[in-house]
Amino acid sequence: MMETAVSVVMPIYNASKFLKESLGGLVQQALKNIEIICVNDGSTDDSLEIMRKYAFNDARIKIIDKANSGYGNTMNEGIKIATGEYIGILEPDDFSDINMLEALYSVAKQYDADVVKSNYYEYSQSQQRNTFFEVLDGLEYNKVTSAEENEKIIFRRPCIWSAIYRRSFLKQHHIVFNETPGASYQDTAFAFKVWVSARRVVFVKEAYLHYRIDNENSSVKSSGKVFSICDEFQSMHSFLNEDKKLKDKYSKILQVLKLDSYMWNLNRIAPEFRSAFRDQIALEYMKADYEGVLDRDYFDDARWNCVQEILGNYKCKTEMGDQDSVYALKQRIKDLENSNSYKFGHAVMFVPGKILRLLKIK
Repeated sequence: MMETAVSVVMPIYNASKFLKESLGGLVQQALKNIEIICVNDGSTDDSLEIMRKYAFNDARIKIIDKANSGYGNTMNEGIKIATGEYIGILEPDDFSDINMLEALYSVAKQYDADVVKSNYYEYSQSQQRNTFFEVLDGLEYNKVTSAEENEKIIFRRPCIWSAIYRRSFLKQHHIVFNETPGASYQDTAFAFKVWVSARRVVFVKEAYLHYRIDNENSSVKSSGKVFSICDEFQSMHSFLNEDKKLKDKYSKILQVLKLDSYMWNLNRIAPEFRSAFRDQIALEYMKADYEGVLDRDYFDDARWNCVQEILGNYKCKTEMGDQDSVYALKQRIKDLENSNSYKFGHAVMFVPGKILRLLKIK
């Protein structure tokens, strides 16, 4: 029996609108020795029925049907049962060219790569466009590289679905998804862990995946999702702390990546949450400064000025006793004490003693 070359994990939650198109592209892949792992995350539409119809006609499709637990756990459950030499990821609202897996796997074998990543198309049905997006612009194609050689790799969009990953590599480095509720930003930490760990990365210029962007301008309006990006960065910090070499090399770089991600998030969240999120940014950079990983040398002028402005504004608010700021901080501390991060001793929040005394928490 031919060994499985690539296992494609598809996390599915109420995706019936586009699922047929997505699965249709997978079952027609030119690379035949693949498996397709559909993980149903408690869908309430007819997604599961669609999966079962495809699985009835194609033995390569495996279905995991479970209660809703969020994107991270859903992905991890799929990866657990994967048998392929490499693992691919496909969102159920995206679709692929039929030669995608064959092309990526061929490059992986040619270069003995841990990761092979391509560009992709930005597809919008409402705007009737399918545009080549060179997310890897400026990086060298068709050669073995790594973040150790080129730190710019770390700063590219996560877009984890236009790549394949050697399964043994993920297992060796304990790279899994952060299992926080919902489906917000959970590609961020996964991508970072991959880039800082991989020693054999190959980029290809071609694009094979069509990334649907019809909801690209949607804002974060749920209070439960506002700080999801912070959970991802805490996961990255924890990952670095497990390896002194990685920690020494990337802890300061991570502060720059964090700023870029947080400012992008700040522009997406609903206006009523922005003040509290700015306070969170300030607290995390106070913590970074205290730990000696906030280094001016790693920031360009614009980024550094942004950090200083946020810290300065927060200091003014707390010293003047801004009641909205004080209330928001108290609430964040209360939320933190009930979080998994806090319970496991990896608290995101850092609150200086002076501010704790001001809030009369200690």
